[in-house]
Amino acid sequence: MDKQKKIEKRVTKYIQNNFSFVVIKINSKEQRLKLESKIISTVSLCDKCKPSKKWLGQFSTKEKIRQSGLWLVNELYKEPLSNGDIKDLKKLALK
Repeated sequence: MDKQKKIEKRVTKYIQNNFSFVVIKINSKEQRLKLESKIISTVSLCDKCKPSKKWLGQFSTKEKIRQSGLWLVNELYKEPLSNGDIKDLKKLALK
């Protein structure tokens, strides 16, 4: 347990120092799910969006995870965000 706590503490510190997050309030569940799907698809379809060579997902038993560079398999390679979707997201983020 001590080793796990030390690792979790290091991971938490790394995330806090190297990541930023945005939370966008979307009241409609249908709209949330639609945008989530399109965001995932946009990233999975991006040729420039690739994981590092040290990414642990490279060892996943799921081929879709290894190929996509994302820790999920649903909503990959579907409809990406449109320009209109991006404008809508920006408006929602500024609320």
